[in-house]
Amino acid sequence: MTSLSLLILTVALTGNIEAQNMRVTKNAKSGKKETKKFSDRLWYGGSLILNYYGQSNYTVFTFGVTPMVGIKLFDEFSIGPRVGVRLDNYRLNTGSKIDKLPLFEFSEGVFARYKFLKVVFAHAEFNFTQYQYVSPYLSPTGELQKVNANTQNAYLGLGYNGGMGQLGTEIYVLYNFLEEQNSVAQPFDIRFGITYKF
Repeated sequence: MTSLSLLILTVALTGNIEAQNMRVTKNAKSGKKETKKFSDRLWYGGSLILNYYGQSNYTVFTFGVTPMVGIKLFDEFSIGPRVGVRLDNYRLNTGSKIDKLPLFEFSEGVFARYKFLKVVFAHAEFNFTQYQYVSPYLSPTGELQKVNANTQNAYLGLGYNGGMGQLGTEIYVLYNFLEEQNSVAQPFDIRFGITYKF
């Protein structure tokens, strides 16, 4: 499933809701009707990924962004798309030279959030991830090789969002129920980010 089809699915889910949720209120002084716009129910968020890891013979520098848009079906509950792009710049000292290998990761998914206690929220997410990792085998010419792989993830967890005005910061911890038991990857995902109008 591509990000375009995920976006179409999200718009389809909210298309009828927009018509049903249009709030018409009367201005007490003028008697005019005010309609709440669709854009008033949107909030935005995301995070920036910066990381550096190194040992005696290799280093990895990571840069990524993960934007998301939430659509409030009502004040406490929202759904929306989330995408992610990440680059790992891998460098290995082979003894005679420095080998460099860029590794990319792309993710696309949909999420749902329920906010309660004003600053606490439950977060559920399903996404598809295409990623690359360093092959344990060198190429016939002795160069580093990358391996392409795909995975599906189903996350569920809790988070905290606080701030002043419409701008907020958040931290949340998710558990991936689709993480394979024989994988070395941890099933827990800790995320930090910022939000606007959440």
